[in-house]
Amino acid sequence: MHWTLSTALTALLAYRAHSRKSLTFSGILAAVVTALVHAVHPFSTLNICLLFGFYLTGTSATKHKHAIKQSLTISATGSHTVTTRTHTQVFSNSICASVLILIHYYLVKDDLNSGKDITFSLLSGGKNGWRDALVVGIMTQYAAVLSDTLSSELGILSRSPPRLIYNPLKVVPPGTNGGVTLAGFIAGTAGSIIIAIISVLSVPFSPENSNLQFKATLGGVIVAAGISGTIIDSLLGATLQASVIDVKAGKIVESEGGEKVLVTSTKYPSIEGQMRKRVGVASEGQDVTAKTKAVGGGEGSRKIFNGFDLLSNNGVNVVMAGIAAAGGVLWGYWFVQ
Repeated sequence: MHWTLSTALTALLAYRAHSRKSLTFSGILAAVVTALVHAVHPFSTLNICLLFGFYLTGTSATKHKHAIKQSLTISATGSHTVTTRTHTQVFSNSICASVLILIHYYLVKDDLNSGKDITFSLLSGGKNGWRDALVVGIMTQYAAVLSDTLSSELGILSRSPPRLIYNPLKVVPPGTNGGVTLAGFIAGTAGSIIIAIISVLSVPFSPENSNLQFKATLGGVIVAAGISGTIIDSLLGATLQASVIDVKAGKIVESEGGEKVLVTSTKYPSIEGQMRKRVGVASEGQDVTAKTKAVGGGEGSRKIFNGFDLLSNNGVNVVMAGIAAAGGVLWGYWFVQ
């Protein structure tokens, strides 16, 4: 992609994020850095389209579900404004793709410097095929993160109650990590299809890869990776991420910025005292994250509904994206053989 066009699109991303308050200031800086990394690669048309496809679709989904979501969950901060994404959230959804882009760029830079035409040549085998398997990982990573974003952001609007992914007989409150619905699955699948279409239309295929059968196969792999990513994210969320419920309201407390939800704080001294005894907090005025399933009562108190407090939502996203990216790369390596 020409640097002029890439710069214009990056500026547009920053302006849109600022005007719609979809990203914090640090989030905008992170998005700009990520866009520049994506633009430096010879497949910049593909990479920028993937980045913008994820950002535009994901933020649109977040905006349209916000009003309804207010009545289904409780914000960890009590705020009713539209949630803005932070730099941590930006990087957690794009870092795996950025790393693969930089590695692939390093592998092809000599060919670029010699003036060779760089295309996606998975079927040609040899050095080019092996290194271009990394590009498949970029595609599958974005399929997974967009699929997961749409599944969680739109699935919560389902009229049927969510059920725990590893126990379909258990109905859980909306917003529970690992809670799944048919509507969420359909939305996630749609996200995978969007990334597959973008990939097939914008990747610079070599003549060997230009046939319809290969493009359909690649598209199918991307869609499968997106669906698998959503399932993996739900499993990780249900087991390694704590879902915190407000005891009084009976609703799930949603974190801000993808971080862990505080079970209690100094605003509730009686609960704070109980937490100090249980988790050994020594310093005064220190907030406590979810570390126990047994938090005492009190107005506004919270407790863990399910899951272990090992990963934040951002942590789950990074792990899931990494698995999806690795799966795409491995498929590409296998295909070369």
